[in-house]
Order: sequence, then structure tokens, then C-alpha cells
Amino acid sequence: MNDSWCIGVDLGGTSIKCGLVSPDNQIVERNSAPTLALQGPEQAAERIAQNVRVLLEYVPAGKHAQAIGICSPGPMDHATGVLIEPPNLGWKNVPFAKMVSERLNLPVTLEHDAKASALGEYHFGAGRGSDAMALIIVGTGVSAGIVIKGELYRGVHGTAGELGHITVDVDGPVCRCGSNGCVELFAAGPGIVSAYEYAAHTRVESAKAVALAAQNGDELAVRVFERAGRALGAGMGALAMLMDISTFVMFGGVVSAGELLLTPARNALKHYTYKSVGARARIVVGELGSDAGILGAVYSARAKGRGG
Repeated sequence: MNDSWCIGVDLGGTSIKCGLVSPDNQIVERNSAPTLALQGPEQAAERIAQNVRVLLEYVPAGKHAQAIGICSPGPMDHATGVLIEPPNLGWKNVPFAKMVSERLNLPVTLEHDAKASALGEYHFGAGRGSDAMALIIVGTGVSAGIVIKGELYRGVHGTAGELGHITVDVDGPVCRCGSNGCVELFAAGPGIVSAYEYAAHTRVESAKAVALAAQNGDELAVRVFERAGRALGAGMGALAMLMDISTFVMFGGVVSAGELLLTPARNALKHYTYKSVGARARIVVGELGSDAGILGAVYSARAKGRGG
């Protein structure tokens, strides 16, 4: 299936993005639809099927699409294609891969969105050439997808990559997970907003607004991002020490702050690791944007088709 035409689907809480992926891993046609999750999974599966049918019309004459890869928020059971209880969708124990497959008579693979994006960046984006890469997503939370020698590292129960809930301050504030001082409390968007609001005694709309203030010379905003970057770098340092990760690919809304976040993260990663580990670890920004999930989902579908 390496030379096959496939469809990639990025199922999000707001929208469904579909792409027809060529044998050379280019998205040659695409479309989208609203998720409308409150209408239920049956309606979402039908919208995906409708959009996929449109894309199938663009497969060259004499060729056929071989599989569909869907990426979605978790938690999920990757092996069975069941969405267990994704909070962004509000569904529970939905055999979503089967539902889409029955509508299109094509094999369907379901992959976690962060892990699919990691596969996309590893094979086709900023992680190319790495033996060990972690995609770090920094948005409303912090998570990671880990790829070792081309394959996802899932862990025993499929939950590997919870970087946001590595403790970097044992005496720190209580996280929603019940632990203390998690990376997410300092580096995710809500943590950045809370820290700035607490210190400045003023309201801000988003982490993007804090970043803009920093870029305009607000020293408090700069310090908030320095703290966020240090926490993030410390968490990545733990991952580098445990798994010898050499490449960290940054992804997500908070990463748009650029070097406000990345410079202190790089410095902290080096500080909290052996010198030899920190020296060979690099932090780069993802290249594929929202296409990473579609391409990674297709990669996962092809791997399943060849028995991977």
C-alpha cells in the first residue's frame, strides 16, 4: 500500500477536514464540513462519507483509493477503532472506524490526533531524518506523540506521551489531574493567561494576547513566557533523559509565540539533562500545520494495510 491512493480525515470538535493523498504523499484535493458533534456520531460518520465520496472522484482513472485514515481526539482504542469518550466530541464507546467503513466499503484506521500528527511530521515534515522524535503540542493543554525509528511508541495501554502531566514543581499548584506542578499548569495557554492575570491584576483574552504584550515590551509578559518555556523545557528534558529523544517538533497555538517560548525551552532542556543529551537534542517548529494529522492518519492506514 506504499504506492496507494488514500483518504485522510481529521475529525475535530469543530470541523472535519478531509484530504485525498497521492502515492507520493501529497494532498491533491481537500474539503471540509462542520462536525456538529451534538447531532451524534452517526451524522458525523455520514458527513465524512459524503466528503470522501466527493474526493474519490479525483482518483485518477484506473486507480482506486485503498484505505481511509481518521485521526481524532482521544481517548480511543486504536486497535478496534472505538472512540471511548473524547471530551471534545461528547460521544462514548463509539465504533467509529466501523461506522465509516460500512458506509464506504473501504478499510478505515482510527488514530489519536496527536499521534497522527507526530507520524506526519516524522515522515514528511520537520522530523525527517530523526531516529527518535517527539511532537510537542502546546495549546489548551500539553501533549506529545513519540516516534522511534519510524513507529509510534504507544506504551502498554496506549497512553504514552502525557508530557503535560510530568511534574516540574513538586510543591506547585494542584493540576486538574490531581497532581502538583505539572508542565501544563505553566506552559499551556490557560496557565499563561492565569499567571499573567494574577501578577498584572488585569484580564487578558488569551495566551496570544500575552505574547503580543511581550513583543510590545511588557516585561511581565516576557517573564511569564520565560517561566512557561522553562517548565516546558524541563518536561522535554525528562523525556530526553528517559528515551534519548533527539528531535522535538513544536506544534499548537501557544508555539506561535516563537522564541518567547522556544529560547527558554531550549535553555531549560540543556540545563535539565546531561550535557551530552542536551547537546544533541534540537527543538524545531513543525512544518505541516493542520496537514500533519491527515498525512499521519494515512501513514497509519497504510501501515495497517501492510500488516504494521
